Amino acid sequence: MGTVGDGMWDLVFPPGPPDRIADMFSAAVVADAVRPYDADLAQSVETCRDWRRDYHRVFRGMTALAVSSPMVSHGIAREGLRSVRTMLRFAAGRTVTSLDTVDVDAEADGTVLDTQEVAGTADAVPRLEVPWHGKLLAGDSLRGQLSDWRRRGILEPGFVSAVEQVIDNPEWLRLPGFRVTVTGAAAELAPLRPLLSWGADVLAVDRPGRARWARLRALAQSGAGTMRFPISAAGPGVDIVRSFPALAHWITAHSDARPVLGLYAGLPGAAGVRLAAACDVLTESLLAHHPDAAVALLGSPTDCYAVPASVVAAARAHLTERGIRGNAQDLLHRVAPRSLYRLNYARPIFDADHNAWGLFDNLPSLSGPDYALSQRLPRWRATLAQSSGRTVSFTVAPPAWTPAVHRETPWRTAAYRAASHFGIEVFDPATAGPLLAAKLVADLFAPPAPSLNPEALFTEGAAHGGLWRQPFAPRSLVAPAALSGVAQSLRDSARSLFTSDDENPKPQT
Repeated sequence: MGTVGDGMWDLVFPPGPPDRIADMFSAAVVADAVRPYDADLAQSVETCRDWRRDYHRVFRGMTALAVSSPMVSHGIAREGLRSVRTMLRFAAGRTVTSLDTVDVDAEADGTVLDTQEVAGTADAVPRLEVPWHGKLLAGDSLRGQLSDWRRRGILEPGFVSAVEQVIDNPEWLRLPGFRVTVTGAAAELAPLRPLLSWGADVLAVDRPGRARWARLRALAQSGAGTMRFPISAAGPGVDIVRSFPALAHWITAHSDARPVLGLYAGLPGAAGVRLAAACDVLTESLLAHHPDAAVALLGSPTDCYAVPASVVAAARAHLTERGIRGNAQDLLHRVAPRSLYRLNYARPIFDADHNAWGLFDNLPSLSGPDYALSQRLPRWRATLAQSSGRTVSFTVAPPAWTPAVHRETPWRTAAYRAASHFGIEVFDPATAGPLLAAKLVADLFAPPAPSLNPEALFTEGAAHGGLWRQPFAPRSLVAPAALSGVAQSLRDSARSLFTSDDENPKPQT
């Protein structure tokens, strides 16, 4: 067996047409997941002619099916993950085998990941501090802003309560007794920066890359905690997809404190599915070795969730608060009912106890089934981990001004600029990062009691930025928000031009 970094390890899809195998794989996994609970939905997946278009409807149906009962939620998760393991192939050298037959411990025997450590030089930040619009919120000022966010429906009450517990217990910030592994350590909303500033002991995992690890080392040195990270033959960092057996062994070797596995790594397209599968194997291995291990995840705001009736009621209430503006919105909806100002929750769905839920659907049309499945795999693992009594921190993150937004189309950037006109707040990562990390801290020290419905894990402590509680489906706001954002940019540019002319008058001739 080769060493890590020599290219001999990999997770691969089963044989098939290279341009179609990823779509075939995702369709097969979803069909396997829902078949025992809705044979008609499974058949519609297997017989659909355009999976890249129809997947959206199927993931909506699967979400509605999961919220129907705990048995169905857990069953879909179990069958879906089993299907992934059965179909994915683990390639080591010339040996190719099904992933579900891989012994992670045995595969790691011939590999060694060394460790490097960086200790911070700053003093630990002694309390929760959150930068916001040029201010540093802490104590009462932070409580006041949290209350405002809750009142406006930007943050769910469970999220606000969790952060308030951290304000009351600043000694939690150093995470005494815990050691968090942050996969995707360089991700913008990963908790690495705030945890190090608070003096925590962290294991950082990310892909190799000289510039990336130079930034991470500098970040650790400027903090107050300790960052350890794996060294492979290629240098700092590891590719999780190629190195997960050795990485599982490396994390276990550093688990002298209570381990917390934070899953923040992501990739676009088919690579994201393979990465999510590798992270799931990593998670299962850690949970098997450590009965007290916890799991931490961030949910994407661009996904599909079942939300409780209180959220739906708040969205409906906002319809009556629109005034004259609402008449114009209703007129535009009549002109283009499928694409403009469509209601966020068309009709309720009910679980086995007759509780009403709404279906929040913000899956991006262009991202495809690979993206949807890569988001669903960790959610499946989270529900199973919680059902077995494990501590699980799952938080839906808000829309944020991450570098990916700036790299996308100008329409997306313009829509984000105008989001506040529609009851949505787009967060600066410098603000969202400490808040999300504080929620993780609270979930570790004071985990909320599991709800009767497993799908509530994803909703009760969400920080969705107002997407859930405004009255319109997010995709039906993209065009109006983009046009509003473009107009706002033009106004700002004109104002800046005239202000510049006033401050620097042209010389008289």
